[in-house]
Amino acid sequence: MNKKVILKVLKYIASLGLAFGILYLLFKNQDPVRLVEEIQKVDGKWVVLSMIFGGWAYISRGLRWIVLIDALGYKSSKLHSIAAVSVGYFTNMFIPRAGEISRCTALNQTDKIPVDKLFGTILVERVLDLIFLIFLISLIITLKFSDIFNFYKALQSQQNESAGHSNLLLLFAIIGVLVISFIFLNKWLKKSSFYDKVLDFIEGLKEGFKSIKNMKRKSAFWFHSFSIWIMYFLMTYICFFSMQETSHLTAGDGLFLLVLGGIGMVIPTPGGVGSYHAIVMIGLSVLGVGVVFLGEGGDPTNPALLFPTIVHVAQSLVAIIMGSIGLLVLFLSKKKNNVVS
Repeated sequence: MNKKVILKVLKYIASLGLAFGILYLLFKNQDPVRLVEEIQKVDGKWVVLSMIFGGWAYISRGLRWIVLIDALGYKSSKLHSIAAVSVGYFTNMFIPRAGEISRCTALNQTDKIPVDKLFGTILVERVLDLIFLIFLISLIITLKFSDIFNFYKALQSQQNESAGHSNLLLLFAIIGVLVISFIFLNKWLKKSSFYDKVLDFIEGLKEGFKSIKNMKRKSAFWFHSFSIWIMYFLMTYICFFSMQETSHLTAGDGLFLLVLGGIGMVIPTPGGVGSYHAIVMIGLSVLGVGVVFLGEGGDPTNPALLFPTIVHVAQSLVAIIMGSIGLLVLFLSKKKNNVVS
C-alpha cells in the first residue's frame, strides 16, 4: 500500500472520527427509550414531503447540468445527468468531497464527455451555489441579528453558571477547530501531488467556465438554479410542522436553519454527519426551541437535537434511494452501450 493510499485512508478515518465524536457528544446524555418515543410522535407525512422536495432538488440540479453541458457542445440525456448527480450525492455520504469526481466519472462512462470539461461545469455550479449562500447569509444576518446578538450575550453572562452552556461553548470551539483544520488541509493539498494533478485540469476548466457564456437556454438554467435552493428551503421548513415544538417557527427561521445547515455540510464529515446536527441544534436554541444541555443531567428529549436528526435521516434516505436508482440507470445504460458497440 503506497503513501497516497495510506493518507487517503487516514483522512477518511479522521473524518469518521470527527463525525462520531460529535455525535457522541450530542447524544451521550440522551435516553434511547425516550428518544424513540419522541421520534414516534413525529408526523411522518411532513417528513415524506420533505424527502420529495429533496429529491426534486436532485432532478433540478441534473436538468441544470444539461444546460451547461449543451453549452460546451456535448450531448447527454436528462436521465443520465440526473442519475450521475444522484450518484454524486450518494458518494458524498461515505467519502467527503468525492461526489464531484464520481459524478463526472459516471457521466463520462455513459456519454463519453471529457471529465475535465464536466468538472469545469461543476466548478461553475459551486461558484453559483456559493453566491446564493453568501446572499442568504447576508439576508439572515439582517433578519436575525437581534436573536444572534442576544444569544451570544446570554451565553457570556451565564457561561460560568451553567455546565450545559459551557459544553455548548465547547461545541462551538470544536466546530471552529474543524473549519480551521479544513482550511489548513486545503493549504496542505496545494503542496501535495494532488495539487499538481489539479493543474492539469486547467485548460478543461476554462472551457467549463465558458459554458455559462455560451448557454442557449439561460431561462432554464436560472429557473433550475432558483428551484434547487427553493427545494433546499422547503425540505427544512416543511419539517417544522412534523413536531409540535417547532411548528410555530416562521419562514425566516427556515432560511436561518438552511444557512446553518449548509455551513454544517461544508465541514468535512461524511454526509455532514454530526456537524449538521450540532450546528442546526445550536440554531434552534437561538430560536428558543428546547434548552441545550450537553453535560450531566442533560435533557434526554431535546427537540433542538431531535429536529436535525429527523431532517438528516430523511435526506440521507433520499440520497440512498436516488443514488441506488442512479447507479442502476447508469449500469444498464453502460451495459446497453457495450452490447451495441
